Amino acid sequence: MLGSGIFINTVVLTKQAGSLGALVYVLVAALLLPLIITIAKLLHYHHESGTFYDFGRSVSPFFGFLSSWSYFTAKLCTAALGIHVCLSFLQKIIPALQCIPILPFDGAVIILFALLNLLNLKIGQSIQYSFIGLKLIPILFIIFTGLFFLSGQNFTGETLRFSGIPFSIPLVLFAFSGFEASCSLSSRIKNSQRNGPLAIFISYGLVVTIVFLYQFLFYGSLGLPLGNLAGGYLDIFPAYLTQFSLSSALKLKLQTIFHLAIASSTLGAAYGILYSNCWNLYTLAYHKHTFFRKTLISLNAHGMPFACVLAEGLLALTYIVITQGKQIPLQQVSALGGTIAYTLSSIALLIITYKNEKSISTIAVLSILSCCALISSFIWSIYTNGPTLMLLLFMGLLAFGSFMFYKKHEGHSKLEVFEEL
Repeated sequence: MLGSGIFINTVVLTKQAGSLGALVYVLVAALLLPLIITIAKLLHYHHESGTFYDFGRSVSPFFGFLSSWSYFTAKLCTAALGIHVCLSFLQKIIPALQCIPILPFDGAVIILFALLNLLNLKIGQSIQYSFIGLKLIPILFIIFTGLFFLSGQNFTGETLRFSGIPFSIPLVLFAFSGFEASCSLSSRIKNSQRNGPLAIFISYGLVVTIVFLYQFLFYGSLGLPLGNLAGGYLDIFPAYLTQFSLSSALKLKLQTIFHLAIASSTLGAAYGILYSNCWNLYTLAYHKHTFFRKTLISLNAHGMPFACVLAEGLLALTYIVITQGKQIPLQQVSALGGTIAYTLSSIALLIITYKNEKSISTIAVLSILSCCALISSFIWSIYTNGPTLMLLLFMGLLAFGSFMFYKKHEGHSKLEVFEEL
């Protein structure tokens, strides 16, 4: 959860919601809480594998397919944006890189990552820990120093932009994406029935507290001008460091350290997504829900589904070209795809508990209501600003996926979407 979203949201949340930007994190955290409990409960029913496909498949094959397909296609937006953010910071750190156009630079890194994935090159545990430590450097710097620059003058009635909250929800949801991975840890913890939920809620509470303090203190130090930075998230630390009575050379060194920390951790997260996400497509092909099944489930000499890796690389390249690396379209689609998977999972829990216990699960109902609230924010954003080309492409991918599922199962005696229902 503690990924690139916390950094790239700093400016846009201020621009949209003003001094309420930090509170949007609390609002979305409250909406996600029933979803976290829902996924934890679903993992109780799926001991061997706890993917979105497994959750939806317990209701019907189509639910499983749509959950995994939407998550697979949308999650690549996170990887594409992460690569773009990283390279944007690197170009700011190393002026010599500015001669390389950013979009071809993005494409070259995506192709490189695809080739490395074909070699089954994992990121070691020690490297992942290093990324975590690096991203904490700028976050903790803001939290500890922001207390000294916090100004009450930045919190007035004029700074409360309630109308921007619905638009901000998908952006914050993007920042929180990944909470579903933390839930899967419960099966690996000693005395998991007691300690599993406890560990999940403690870690969730810590992340929510950190992101709230980061946004609150960053805004409290700079005020509404934070939302008007010309360079967006690239200018947040240079603007913040102007408050310090330090030499220009020292400020530049600190700025470089912060940018390098964000860039490296973002790049590592993007690689991790590309490495793991290809198996979602592999799962759909393995269960005979896709075209070119034999090709997609074929493994190369390194044990990787090479066609799935190439497919996700092609999609990530397409996303970068269509959006030109713009932040908001990629964030919105990434969050929307996850929300579709969350919604179908919540419905699955409702049906499973009713079939097994003959009762309506309160958590499942609350989770579905939370998903409805999240989807409503997407609808409001689209109604207000109009659909983006990236959103239209994603809808086209969902339609194509549904058509593909239908064609693969049209010879059956009944449509599999109703198999279990």
